[in-house]
Amino acid sequence: MTKLKIIFWIYVALVLCVTLLFFRGTPFAQFELNPIASYQRAIHAPAHLARLEVLSIALNIAMFIPLGFLAPAIWRKFSKFYLLLILCISATLFIETAQFITSRGVFSLEDILHNTLGGIFGFIIFKKTLDK
Repeated sequence: MTKLKIIFWIYVALVLCVTLLFFRGTPFAQFELNPIASYQRAIHAPAHLARLEVLSIALNIAMFIPLGFLAPAIWRKFSKFYLLLILCISATLFIETAQFITSRGVFSLEDILHNTLGGIFGFIIFKKTLDK
């Protein structure tokens, strides 16, 4: 197994641990279908809470940058944008659905958008650096 594959599988394990194991969640399943909910909360919240919302957005984006970079670097088929996009959306849908079913988090349309955006950023980094 190549070093990149090892890094990829460590990354996958970390994402699953962070999103499904370490997060306590709520005693009941929740979902948020407003695609701009955290932006609305950030605008209307006190400064310290607004910073938490912005941090949450940034972390959701950052969490999928490695996927957008590593998947096409390891498997050439993901160097096609539409396949990488399908991978990012599918991975996020898996996590969000698992969080909802296990009550470990909120199924959030916004998280799907932010994670996918992170994957796109990672893909752009891949294209600019490795795809020559």
